[in-house]
Amino acid sequence: MIRFEYYRPKSLEEVWELKEKIPGARFIAGGTDVMVGIRNGEISPPALISLRSLPGLDNIEVGETTHIGSLTTIRDLIHHPSIVDKFPILVEAAKELGSLQIRNMATLAGNICNASPGADTPPILLALDAEVEICALNGGVEVQQSRVPIGGFFVGPKKTVLKQGQMVHSVSVPLPPEHSGSAFRRLARVSLDIAKINCAAFIKREGDRVETARVALGSVAPTPLRAPSIEGALEGQKYGERLFQEAAELVKADITPIDDVRSTAEYRSQIASLLVREALQEAWRRSGGKG
Repeated sequence: MIRFEYYRPKSLEEVWELKEKIPGARFIAGGTDVMVGIRNGEISPPALISLRSLPGLDNIEVGETTHIGSLTTIRDLIHHPSIVDKFPILVEAAKELGSLQIRNMATLAGNICNASPGADTPPILLALDAEVEICALNGGVEVQQSRVPIGGFFVGPKKTVLKQGQMVHSVSVPLPPEHSGSAFRRLARVSLDIAKINCAAFIKREGDRVETARVALGSVAPTPLRAPSIEGALEGQKYGERLFQEAAELVKADITPIDDVRSTAEYRSQIASLLVREALQEAWRRSGGKG
């Protein structure tokens, strides 16, 4: 393993000073992705700047919009009563993320900042219409910038919109409205492995019609993405036995899977519609819909 310096600042001011002083230094929270990248020779930062000692970034503030601080661990999500109650889909995915030891260290913000196309939380955040709040250094003063929709946060495999002198402050998730439901599905080779494919679905119901639909997938494109073909086919439609099956079959228009060590593009294309259909059906059920 390469040698690097390690810093654990206790204030944002110290964080910015270190980041300016050491070009190429990497922020870490849990470090579960960064350390693997270093060990595998994929990255070689001159220094790691741990954010674990910064105050106030491990809070979960629940309201009409729930703010999840960047140091909130996956374990924190699983055991937070309001997250369990309001965002069960997030808890379902969190329980699938790695081992117990990983969940004790890994953070939600770290999972999205790693920007893996197959990460489990990004499709959920896309389906829940989340935003990423970024703080930045501006003239030596820490400021809050405008939030970035989660769909605009990812720009490529392992790449985000974050620039030098920027870091994720929190993830903001709007409270799901009444008569709505969401569901998550994933398929992997073995337990603890990165998903071959995953998907999340959100449905807001008005009577027996789909008022709003959001469907998102991972491991099927360079970045996690929404499926507008499916969403457009569902919104305004009356529930019927074949509605979700026919809409899910449109997923091939929105995805561009590849062959890799976990699966083939052909298999991902074939299984995508099945997982989407299952997620939609469960989201409908959780919204209170019959059928």
